[in-house]
Amino acid sequence: MTKPSIIFRINRFISFLLKGVGKKEEEHYLFTMGDILTAEYLFALLADQCWQPNYMGYAYKGQVYQCRKLLDYGKHQYHLRFYDNGVVTGHYEISPEYDTGDHLHGVDLRTMTPSEAAELKVQLSRGIQH
Repeated sequence: MTKPSIIFRINRFISFLLKGVGKKEEEHYLFTMGDILTAEYLFALLADQCWQPNYMGYAYKGQVYQCRKLLDYGKHQYHLRFYDNGVVTGHYEISPEYDTGDHLHGVDLRTMTPSEAAELKVQLSRGIQH
């Protein structure tokens, strides 16, 4: 994956300053895992299910891993964050590659639905199959 452009990074920084870093992410709470999972474990578990590490997303305090899954031929994405206290947050949004401006302005942004979160929890509970 390529490094985000300087213009994207500046726009994202300004957006975080105006919106308040972390406040919006709290709204996207999905569930708390019983076990604390490492970045390595999460990568291995989710990679086979088309989740990829998200190197462009902002890393919040306590975050151990973040990933995304592209949908609609890359127009939208699910974006997940995992924290060191077991909390998992996730949302659906326009992908930054599809439209940087719409991504930064939160077009189509919503918390994952209860059924989407339940499906994710099932995927996580299966563990790594050898």
